[in-house]
Amino acid sequence: MFRRISLCLGLVALQAHAAPSWQPFVEPYNQLFPSLEIATATLASDPDDADPAVLGDQQGLIGVELSGAPAGARFELVVRVPGLARDSRLAGTIPDLDQSLNLAPTMAWDFPALAAIRQPRPANIEFELSLDGQSLGTRIQRVRVRSVNDALYYIDEEGEDDDLDFNWLFAAYVNEDHPAVDAILKEALDSGVVDQFDGYQSEDADSVLKQVYAIWHVLQQRGIRYSSITRTASTQDKVLSQHVRFIDESLAMTQANCVDGSVLIASVLRKIDIDPVLVLVPGHMLLGFALDAEGSEMAYLETTMLGDVQPKAEDVKVHLKGRAGLSVDLEASLANFEAALSAGQEQIDEAGNAFDDEDNADYQIIDIEAAREYGVMPITR
Repeated sequence: MFRRISLCLGLVALQAHAAPSWQPFVEPYNQLFPSLEIATATLASDPDDADPAVLGDQQGLIGVELSGAPAGARFELVVRVPGLARDSRLAGTIPDLDQSLNLAPTMAWDFPALAAIRQPRPANIEFELSLDGQSLGTRIQRVRVRSVNDALYYIDEEGEDDDLDFNWLFAAYVNEDHPAVDAILKEALDSGVVDQFDGYQSEDADSVLKQVYAIWHVLQQRGIRYSSITRTASTQDKVLSQHVRFIDESLAMTQANCVDGSVLIASVLRKIDIDPVLVLVPGHMLLGFALDAEGSEMAYLETTMLGDVQPKAEDVKVHLKGRAGLSVDLEASLANFEAALSAGQEQIDEAGNAFDDEDNADYQIIDIEAAREYGVMPITR
């Protein structure tokens, strides 16, 4: 469980006389997720929510728990992660609190090194703590460093109230600045499906659908197919994660599971100022996007259907039902897009009011723009 300060019940009265004691922590459960560290690197904490018993990084996942230290004593903590971070230091004064403290330095990560981790591996994290200039010793914590493709999405604790939802981390795999996005847009323009990408400037939902279809069509022409690979190697069943391919990996492998396909198309939509959302239903993800700038009308895509239909090599001109002016040269491709829209909407209709419960982790809508405003940034490699 992510550590939060608790009263040291049998020891409070004896703290003034007891020798200081400390132990390192690495959360969650001695695992390090590069994706989480990169995505939240610029995320700022709300000062109003600050815990006085947490010194340093309020959201820090690496540090020490210290008890029995006298108020007013000076401390210094150094954390070392060879090859992944420079020495990370935290120094200060012990506050006058009758409880244990969490000391968590802001980690000086080597972000390119984190982003380069493609498969899990063990690592040693070294903690060195001193109090009033006197060393309290050095301790080493062995941890498991996860692949940057591993997206932490849930911590399943014994008590339901202690569970932690990290589904928002999927937004970090949406990367509107990836170089591959421009290549996809160029191919879409070359296909002749659209003359330009203008987002919501036309104030016409049909125009928005046409732009999204142009992207869908290009990805289908590239041969993207559904792949159900999601498993990650983890020995801790409380820590739930999923393998997510980056844009270039999905394109190179021509494979995408429900998350891969959704973050891929969402990345391209963000680039052309069409607002996407990632929609979570039990065991599955689909893509939603706004049909107007206000987000008052939405459409939904079942992205796993992207490769369901092999386009015919014949020149057939058709129109998307109810979307006048949308003409393409491949009837099967367009029919596939229409079917994916229908399947997406059907799942939203089946969910009903489930999305209204903010505490229901199985039904969530992850707004990418809101995630960016909150500080969840794309993972770049």
